[in-house]
This record gives sequence, C-alpha cells and structure tokens, in this order.
Amino acid sequence: MLEFTREYFPLYLRGAVIGLGITVATMLGSVALGLVTALGRVSGNRVAQALGSAYVALFRGIPPLVLLYVIYFGVPSWASSLGIRVVADFLAPLNNRIIATVIALAINSGAYSTEIIRASIGSIPVEQMEAARSLGMSSWLAMRRIIIPQSARVAFAPLGNEFITVLKGTSLASVIGVTELMRDAQLAAASTFQNLMAYTLAGVFYVAMVIVLQYFVSLIERRFAVAHK
Repeated sequence: MLEFTREYFPLYLRGAVIGLGITVATMLGSVALGLVTALGRVSGNRVAQALGSAYVALFRGIPPLVLLYVIYFGVPSWASSLGIRVVADFLAPLNNRIIATVIALAINSGAYSTEIIRASIGSIPVEQMEAARSLGMSSWLAMRRIIIPQSARVAFAPLGNEFITVLKGTSLASVIGVTELMRDAQLAAASTFQNLMAYTLAGVFYVAMVIVLQYFVSLIERRFAVAHK
C-alpha cells in the first residue's frame, strides 16, 4: 500500500486539484443560477415564479449523470445535425469535457441552491422589507442592500454542504474521460490490477478534502456569528 501510494500520489493529487477546480467553477455557476431563480420565485411576477418553479422541479428530478450525458453527447450532436453553423459554433464549447461537466453540474446544483437561497431570503422578517420601503427604497434596492446580505449568512452553511456534494459529484466526470481523481483511480487500477488500493486511495483523498472543506466552512460560520453579535 505504501509503495502504491508513493508511486501514484502525484497523479491522485493532480486529479484532486482538477476536481476541486471543477467544483469551484460549478458552485460559482450554481450560486449565480440559484440567486437569479430564487429572486424570481420570491418576486411578485407570476411568470418568473412559474419559470423558477419549473426549473427547480425539472433539474432536481434529472440525475446529474443523465444531464451530463445530455449536455456532452446529446446537445453538440443535435447542434451539428441542424446544419446551422451559428448554433453549432455557439454550442461547440460543450465538446470540451471540463466545460460540459461544469455546465451540467452547475445546472443540477443550481436547482438546490435556488431552494437554499429562497429559504434564506424567506427567513428574514418581512418587517425589514416594509421598513426599507417606508424609507423610500424600491423593492430591488432593499433586497440588494438589506435582505440579501443578511440571507447570505443564513445560506452559507447549506451552500457549504452543497459545495461538498458537488465535490463528490465531480467523480461522475470520469465517465466522459475527464482526468479528475476518480478517472486517475480507474487508470491506476487498470495499469496495476490493484483495484482495492486504487479506489481506497481515491476514497482517502475525497475524505481528506471533505474534512478540510468542513473545517473552513465551520471557521467562516463562526466568524459570521461573531460579526453578527
């Protein structure tokens, strides 16, 4: 086991870094989608509410692996079959495995981030919005300056959990050939036939990353709590 670890540690470390990079990019997209959709769902616009509800219902129901196949294999193939160059060129970046992975996971995770952010906005007493409106603020200005900053503290912990979920979900990218941690474990297993060691070491890496992330999430939560006092 020690010899295997010494030989393949650099390969696994590179895969872990790639997976972490995909996770960060995915969560940026997820939070952006979640914020926009959550604001639509709490607005008084019925169309925005309906579209937001449909997005959440649809993409919470589709398994991320299925969505990854659709975006990487299905959409570029469909765009090419249309014979419309502009559409094909616009969707050409989806032929990149990492870009396709980030988009697929961000769309899927965004549905969960939407509900997290919507719930955090709903946790802020409505009297604060009413007070802001009485001072002459518009609804969107009050949301931006008063409601969202407070709800961000509420949403941080569950979004941190979503970050961890996405990190583990990056292992799905191995099925389309992204050389992240799980793919490197598969390559190590195939070349050495030491399947138990190969996948156990991958598990150790995932556990280590999750522990580190949990530590930093807890640390930032404590700082939020101190600042709030």
